[in-house]
Parts: sequence; C-alpha cells; structure tokens
Amino acid sequence: MKVSVVLPAYNEAKRLRRAVEKVEAQLIALGYEYEILIAEDGSTDGTDLIAREIAEKNPRIKHLHSDERLGRGRALMNAFRTCDGEVVVYMDVDLSTDLRHLGELISAIENGYDVATGSRLMKESKAKRPLKRDIASKTYNFLVRLLLRSKIHDHQCGFKAFRRSAILKISELVKDTHWFWDTEVLVLAQRLGFKVKEIPVQWEHGGETKVRFKKDVLYMFSQILRVFLEDLSKSRKFYLFASALAIAILLLLAVSTGVSNFFASVSLLKVELVVIASFLYSLSFFLRGFRFRYIISSIGERSSLKTSTFAVSIGQTVNVITPARIGDVARAYVLKRFGVSYTTSLGATAVERLFDIISIAIIAIVASFYLRTESFEILYAVLFAFLILFTILGLSKMKNVVGTIMKKARVALNPRDSLLLILLSSLLWLSDIFVCYLIALSFGIPFATVALAVAVGNIVKAIPITPGGIGTYELALTAIIGLQNPYSAFAIAFADHAVKNLITVILGIIALSATNLSIKEVRG
Repeated sequence: MKVSVVLPAYNEAKRLRRAVEKVEAQLIALGYEYEILIAEDGSTDGTDLIAREIAEKNPRIKHLHSDERLGRGRALMNAFRTCDGEVVVYMDVDLSTDLRHLGELISAIENGYDVATGSRLMKESKAKRPLKRDIASKTYNFLVRLLLRSKIHDHQCGFKAFRRSAILKISELVKDTHWFWDTEVLVLAQRLGFKVKEIPVQWEHGGETKVRFKKDVLYMFSQILRVFLEDLSKSRKFYLFASALAIAILLLLAVSTGVSNFFASVSLLKVELVVIASFLYSLSFFLRGFRFRYIISSIGERSSLKTSTFAVSIGQTVNVITPARIGDVARAYVLKRFGVSYTTSLGATAVERLFDIISIAIIAIVASFYLRTESFEILYAVLFAFLILFTILGLSKMKNVVGTIMKKARVALNPRDSLLLILLSSLLWLSDIFVCYLIALSFGIPFATVALAVAVGNIVKAIPITPGGIGTYELALTAIIGLQNPYSAFAIAFADHAVKNLITVILGIIALSATNLSIKEVRG
C-alpha cells in the first residue's frame, strides 16, 4: 500500500529540511512505498526555494507551490487531490507529535478505518504545552463535542491519516479553508458514517507556532457557532421545539395575566391606532433598506434602494418563521442575484447588527434613567455590542472568507459613517418604539415605559431561541409594561408583535414575488 505524506508549510524555512528528513527516515523504517508532498502555501521567507531544492534532489518528494496563501485546509486538499497513495497522511512541520505513532495511523487505515487522528486529550496521551493553550484546547474540544455532537476528544491535533477516497468525499462538504478545517472534517466524517479511530499520542509543544492565540481562538469558536447554527437551520426537531417554546411562553403569559383580561384588553384596542401603527411599520422598511444600502455603498459595492429593501424584507420574513436568524444569510442570497457579493452582504449585516444593538442600548439607558429603573438586559446589550465590535476587528485579520467579510465590515466603521449609522439606527428603533406606543395609547402607557419595554424586548429577542423572538419579546414587554398596567400589558405586547410580524411577512411575500423567488428556495 502506497502512503502519501503531506507537510503543510507556510514560512517554515527554519524547520522544513529537518522535518522532511525525519519523516522520510520513519517511512523507510516502516517499509512502506511512499511519497512526500510539501504543500507550500504562499510563503514569504524562502520556504518555496528550499522546498523546490529538496524536491529536485529526491524523486519521492513533490513540491506544491501557491503564489498566494490559500489557508491550511485548502492547501491540504489541493495536495490530497494530487496524491498517488491510497493512504494520505498529514502532519505539522514542527513534528510536535512523536513520529513513532505514524505506523499506528497508517495501520488503522489498513485495518479498515477511513480516518485516523492523533489525540492529545485521551487518558493514555502524553502532552506538554503552555497552560493557557491547554485550557483553551480543552474548552474548545468540549464545546465541539457538546454542540456539534462529536465523539472525538481532540479535533485539532495536526497528525491525521485518511483513506484517500474518503477524504475526497468528505472535502466536498467542508466549508472552512483554514484552522477549523481539521474539526469540520472529523465532525463530517462521523456524520457521514465513516469509521474514525482516535489514537493517543505523545506530543510536545513545538515552540514557534502559526496560530495567533487571541485572534485564531476567537475565529475557531465562531466556526463552532457557524456549524451549530447551520445544524439548527436544518433540524426539524429544533423547529418544533422552538415553536412549542414560543407557544408555551404565550400561553403562560395569558394565564398568568388573566385570559379574561387579555380578551377584554384586546377589545379596547383602538382600530385606527392599530392601522396607523401598521402603516408606520411598513414605511420603516424603506428606512431599513436605505440604511443597508448605505452600508453596502460604504463597503464599496452598489445596490438600489428597491433591491436592498426587498432583501431586508425577505431576510426579516425568514427570521420570523425560523429560529437561529438564518434570514441574515437569506438576505445575502437575495442580494447575490443582483450583483452584491456574499462577503459584502454578510459584512454589511454584521455592521447593521452592531449599530442596532448600540442604538437599542442607548435608548434603553436613556429610558431607564428617565424612569429611574435598573435593567440587567441593558448591560447585556452593551456587552453584546462590544462582542460584535471585537469580533469584527479580530476576525478581519484572518486570511480567508471570514476575514474578508469582517474586513469589509470594518470599512464601514469609520467615524463619519459610524455617526450617520447611529443616527439612522436610532431613528429606525424610535419608529419601532412609536409603533408600540400607538398601540399602547389605548391604555395611556407613557412613551418612556414603552421605549424601555421595546428596547429590552429587542435585546432579549437577539437570542435566537424561538422563531422571530415570538414569546421572548412578549415576555419582556409584559414584564416592563406590567409594572404600570398588569391587566393589559400582555395584550399590548401581543398586539405590537403581531402587527410587526404580520406586516413583515406581507412585505416579504411581496418582495419574493417581485424577485421571482420562493420562501423554500431562500430558506434552503
């Protein structure tokens, strides 16, 4: 059985010769027919020259060069596609994993496994590395096991072997091209039914590393969230659970505030005010479209007001009927049909979310100060805004798709655009509050109380556990408005959210018809 060993190399001029020599010596000792491929990924320190020299002197060694950095995952897959071996192995050039385990990897594939991976976190493993990296690794792998339902202990050990036919099939579904590639491959391998073996290894930290701790750790955790949300968007069980949770919260609110009070309060709603509120909320979508179009133009691409408004309407509609906020991605899909790149759309959405949270937090703080009340949710909003900002700034340094998205988002964070976006976002959320105020006028609820209730309601709604935040939004509004009118609070909250969701869906259907799209296609 021929074995192909791939060494991914980015700026590895100091370590490459020694690594190739040691790997080749181990392969010779094991007695396999072999080839070694140096997947040199856009190096700038002369690694390409060294790799070329090594390959020219040894016919068993190939040099695969890329002028631009592709990312770890993409560089590996390019190498796997050119391999001749039935078994393909890759390991980090620092050779942190003891090479005596190479035979165990290859034997696992020979004995019927499709994937074999080294593990630093099994009981039998022996690993030496800095404490902070050890803690980060264990936390990361725990979250992968918990959220992505993996049975592997260590997903990121750079010491893996594959049956070539298996990894080529798995790679068709892998989306990440950089550090998360290892994790995504192992998660998908398990889901596709491939046999995976985890082998405890002796491992020692290799000193110099290409992983930048703060930036790349943040990126890795964001990728866990990405796959988790993708899973949620495809899970019927989660849809049922989320919908059942929304209905349960609404029923609980109705019972706790009094069913008779609810129906009596609904009958007191002034129809003309509800109609005006509906009309005002419809107009706010043009402001949403204008704001999104402005962000897109700040990034450097173009979209008409009509197209941006249609895309926002469709995205909001998908969010109403789906937990996990996949409508934000659906919006990007719509705009792609009109020439706006995915990276720009998603970057603009990240900026939009940042200024939404900032504006809501400002409104909540002002309303709380006026009413002399305290609200924990305001702190949550401030922290959430900082998290989004930190994510944009941190991930913008990545040299992959995520980095491109965040770089584009960062372009719109200049002082002039930021000031205008705060003003537009504040105006948008004040109009949202005024919609609820018009409905609450039937019961004489003060504007400041409504402002705080709607602001907190939307802060809570940002946690995507029910479709469109149904239930959680009403719960927040009922709790705050109920301090002044406990009998009608739920009716006001229910009517406000019903009007907003109904108008959203109607405008979404109109936008879908105008763009020749179906809700099934966009959700998919």
